[in-house]
Amino acid sequence: MFTHLLSLLLACTIVLSGVISATATNIRGVTAAEEACTLLQQAFPAAVFYPGSRQFAADILHASATGTQVSTCSIEPQSVSDLSTILQIVGNETIRAPFAIKGGGHAFNNGFSSTLGVQVSMVNFKAVEYDSTEDTAKIGAGLTWDEVYRALEPFRVKVVGGRIPGVGVAGYTLGGGYSWFTDQFGLTIDTIVSYDLVLPNGTFAHVTNDGDPDLFFALKGGLNNYGVVTAFTLKTYPQTAVWGGAITYAGNVSDLVHDAASQFSLTKTDPKAGMIFTHYLIDNVLTITAYVFYDAPTQPGVFNAFLAIPSETQDLRTRTLVDFLISTFGNGTSTGETRELGAMVPIQHYTTPVFDAVVSQLYALAANAQATNHTSLSELLFSSEPFTSPFTHSTPSAYPHSPTRQITPADPNVVYTDAADDAYFTAALKALVHVVQAVAVAEGQSRWDDNLYSNYVLADTPVSKLFGGEAAVQKLAAIRERVDPNGVMALTGGFKL
Repeated sequence: MFTHLLSLLLACTIVLSGVISATATNIRGVTAAEEACTLLQQAFPAAVFYPGSRQFAADILHASATGTQVSTCSIEPQSVSDLSTILQIVGNETIRAPFAIKGGGHAFNNGFSSTLGVQVSMVNFKAVEYDSTEDTAKIGAGLTWDEVYRALEPFRVKVVGGRIPGVGVAGYTLGGGYSWFTDQFGLTIDTIVSYDLVLPNGTFAHVTNDGDPDLFFALKGGLNNYGVVTAFTLKTYPQTAVWGGAITYAGNVSDLVHDAASQFSLTKTDPKAGMIFTHYLIDNVLTITAYVFYDAPTQPGVFNAFLAIPSETQDLRTRTLVDFLISTFGNGTSTGETRELGAMVPIQHYTTPVFDAVVSQLYALAANAQATNHTSLSELLFSSEPFTSPFTHSTPSAYPHSPTRQITPADPNVVYTDAADDAYFTAALKALVHVVQAVAVAEGQSRWDDNLYSNYVLADTPVSKLFGGEAAVQKLAAIRERVDPNGVMALTGGFKL
């Protein structure tokens, strides 16, 4: 019965689209997105929302205003079947409506998980199924990683997932996935067993390496080019209590902190020890926070150098993984009011000159913004991620991460409030990245041809820099052409192949 209804709806669309295609808009000014929303509302009257409703506002909200767009309508599918119908409607050749898939996370780039067309919210895909026999967990694409960890906590297991609350499972995993557990087990994509995928034509596929090795390869870092993933099945690992927390330092001890962080990056051998090392510049005041983590209940000696430096605050203790995340980073919620841009500097190991360059460039960016009257700047930060061997457990993947070239993703961010400053701060961030990478290159810790990590980069980054060159892009594009010959996923934003 529903298939018959869909056929009738699409038949009506064919008539309407003949009118629409004759001119830029028809007499009613109907766009492809409006037509798709009308059909979707007829198919799913309780799941489609429009501007002015509270549910619509929640569906389009992103953590940063730079990532939010006011779509024509939003829809909350409840099943794989719903998603199948949605893709058949928006992708129908007589409609071709722009759409976006929003999981549980917080993309910053405009149009990557937002759209002026049909916003698809995966809010109902939040199941976590633990299989103790297979040591796997099947995780819904609408979840955030803190929700995943909380669901697995009673079973005393974990998966290789995100490092702070509020990070979405889907976007993070489709890009690669650097984790607190990466030095032990690899990137998230190295631990994937299978994908539940709605193909662009609406067909459901359970994708494994044995069943379709090319598509399995492409999904491991190939982003949203191959359909809509509804669930990821990952390997699980035992989880005990962890030790760690945050240490905050004033800028006047930055030399001591830089030396300790450089030694940590250059000499650390314990794969259970991890760190995010962040410089913050707010109102021209520098602070540095070392977010330290140890995947065991006991305090390790690897952080002793940091503990010996005078600090402003410390919160270091043994606790559950979920408690560590929430008490250290907050609950991950956001009002989406500020604008934020992020980028990536590929670095092998962090030396003191690299950290010194970070500080000088943060001050320079802030000074230049003030001098040129771009006063909506509210915060600058630069997060360094000193992994020891993130690619040691590398598996064949669209995101290239060979053990012969171990790269960590340093992540500078600019936070501001005025949309008129978008172009200015984009250019300023690029300039900062170039200078810091130049120092890292001079230190022998980076190369200009190093691959970039798609989850951190600006929207205009060439795809060849994300996937290992033009030949790799062509390989991924050929797989995309096989599963999406009609270019349905080209109606979404993001990095296209």
